[in-house]
Amino acid sequence: MHYDAEMEKWIEDKINDMTLDEKIGFIHGAALFKNKGIDRLGIQALVMSDGPCGVRFDHKDDEWVQIDEPLCYVSWLPSGTAIASTWNEDIAMSLGEVLGNEACGRGKHVILAPGINIVRTPLCGRNFEYMSEDPYLAGKIAAAEIKGVQSKDVAVCVKHFALNNQEKERMSVDVRIDDRTLHELYLPAFKMAIEEGGAYSVMCSYNKINGLYASENPILLSDILKNGWKYDGAVISDWGAVHSTAEAALAGTDLEMSVTNNFDEYFFADSLKDAVRSGEIEENVLDDKVARILRLQKRIMLYDGGRNKGGYNLPEHHAVMLDAAREGVVLLKNDRGILPLDADKCRTIAVIGDAAVRKLAHGGGSSEIKPLFEITPLMGINMVTGSRTVVKYAKGYYVDNEEHVVGEVDWQANSLDASDGSRCEAAGMDDDSKEFESDGADKADADKLINGEKPISIDKLRRQYLEEAVALAEECDAVIFVGGLNRAYDTEGFDRTSYELPYNQGEVINALLKANPNTVVSILSGSAVDMTPFEKNAPAIIWNSMNGMQAGFALAEVIFGDVNPSGKLPISFPFRLSDCPAHSVGEYPGTYDGDGGITCSYSEGIYVGYRHYSTRGVDVLFPFGHGLSYTTFEYGNIKASRCEDEDSFEVAFEITNTGSVFGKEVAEIYVTAHNPVVDRPALELKGFKKVGLEPGECRSVAIKLDRKAFEYYSVSDGTFRADSGKYTISVGRSVNDLRVSCDLIF
Repeated sequence: MHYDAEMEKWIEDKINDMTLDEKIGFIHGAALFKNKGIDRLGIQALVMSDGPCGVRFDHKDDEWVQIDEPLCYVSWLPSGTAIASTWNEDIAMSLGEVLGNEACGRGKHVILAPGINIVRTPLCGRNFEYMSEDPYLAGKIAAAEIKGVQSKDVAVCVKHFALNNQEKERMSVDVRIDDRTLHELYLPAFKMAIEEGGAYSVMCSYNKINGLYASENPILLSDILKNGWKYDGAVISDWGAVHSTAEAALAGTDLEMSVTNNFDEYFFADSLKDAVRSGEIEENVLDDKVARILRLQKRIMLYDGGRNKGGYNLPEHHAVMLDAAREGVVLLKNDRGILPLDADKCRTIAVIGDAAVRKLAHGGGSSEIKPLFEITPLMGINMVTGSRTVVKYAKGYYVDNEEHVVGEVDWQANSLDASDGSRCEAAGMDDDSKEFESDGADKADADKLINGEKPISIDKLRRQYLEEAVALAEECDAVIFVGGLNRAYDTEGFDRTSYELPYNQGEVINALLKANPNTVVSILSGSAVDMTPFEKNAPAIIWNSMNGMQAGFALAEVIFGDVNPSGKLPISFPFRLSDCPAHSVGEYPGTYDGDGGITCSYSEGIYVGYRHYSTRGVDVLFPFGHGLSYTTFEYGNIKASRCEDEDSFEVAFEITNTGSVFGKEVAEIYVTAHNPVVDRPALELKGFKKVGLEPGECRSVAIKLDRKAFEYYSVSDGTFRADSGKYTISVGRSVNDLRVSCDLIF
């Protein structure tokens, strides 16, 4: 980052004026989301907050008890996967500006976002927070969002550094990974977040990496991040991720945070002070940590006056939410041109599915927020159709576990107790309530049993809901099924145990399709899910991740043609879980040893997601980058020209809208190396651009590929290399739909 001599002199002077006690208080939590300021020197406490989907509600300083509820309602942003589905850096930056402005308006200095871990397995419960299986897409979208956040004088804290690719055993799993895979697949998005986005802080993850916890891993934090990437920002621990004093302090963790209120007993508290006094740790180690936090504070204008005042729930923020939600909707299938629906011809529409009415913002773990409003799909459909259409609703399927969190006690208070991330005990569940949840009884059934009545069986409830839905589908002109996952599955602390859609949704969808062939299927999920039970029968399938407070309205606009869908998949949808390389080649969740430890070997190497499928010839249901439109596009006239900088090329091509309506198209560029020195994937995403075209319009598009587009990580050299030779540049609509290509010599 840019070196500021005046700022560095100010930092040096402040450190020289600090006592040892003041330095210690500044580098560990003195509240659940703050360190300790230094009043006599005018040094403020650093105020932090979750999360990636909006500014989380406030807690007491020393208890996981919510406070100031009337002041905590904010805008709910699309999740990381939803943002990446737009493939639009401008949208990502605008969302970042909203997040930064709302965080500043709520008095926060650091927003603990974005999450950019690679999607390795569809089962990871936190995939909705992350962005993609591809590091280039994740890095570009994250860098744009970071610029937006920090333009509002709020620091990001990019997470989770590194290899937090599963929630199961996240507190203890030891990820075993080779250097090439680490540098080529799992670190590039973080590097782009720092070098292109300018991230002011980074959060180290819970897990171990090749035997060492991330918080005490000098290879990760010092050799790579601080020395290799010349990073001068702060490393903040995930809450409870520090396990030692000297090891973590010397490895490169700068600020220790946790979920407990015994602040003086933190590893960076009294024990670190003792280590300095005994000579075990030099005081200049603390000075560097203090300097990095002060540098962050200076960069967000905390001491210079003129800091952005911020604001939240502003009308212009909600407009940005709508634009983003519109571009995050992905049309996966549209046989017979069934979409868009004509509301004038569909006099009656059946909307079926629990997900059509379920609100999701207040859930998911640390990404939970209190939204000012949340438009559900059913509400959105009614808003768009108005009085032209009679919209009828049926639940369709029975949900027996609304979310993993049950009870009034915040799960986070005890989240470090269970190595598998279980929250039942933390949430205060008693034995009976656990039994009811596992038996599939809802609260009404539990009340019946308490009152001595016999509860309705889950099988009977399922049959009842299905019969009601089928009867409604038969009487209506069209059917919109809205299903997918909820906060029992898209959530921190848990991984799914199955690739299948829960709650017998496959059976429900097929019954609806039989009753009414004009059934549109809309799936909401933060990860890939199994659509094979109904995909062949369904004429139209829409997918989106959690798309924020305007999600239901944007979905309805797409269904009825007010908006032409332009989202593209940031992840692959395999036919079956066993096709996923983390499950078929590598390990998940890992191998347990006799002492309670767990090791997960990433033996699939760099072949994650489409890199595996396209190279190994494994068919997928829906490929990475896929997304249909209500119009059609043609590509042509591609050529690659060497730039004045001889290590760079400009790839130019034309896109024509050959349909009858305006549409936005994402042109994706993939690079293939001929006769590589090392084994390389068949295709690697190295560029993309989203353009809007009127009917009949042809536009020339030029994308620059620099040296990085041709590089791989050389283990023998310990650096990235780009070998001379022939490369094919392919451009198209998805990794499986490449329209034009050309060769070049690097």
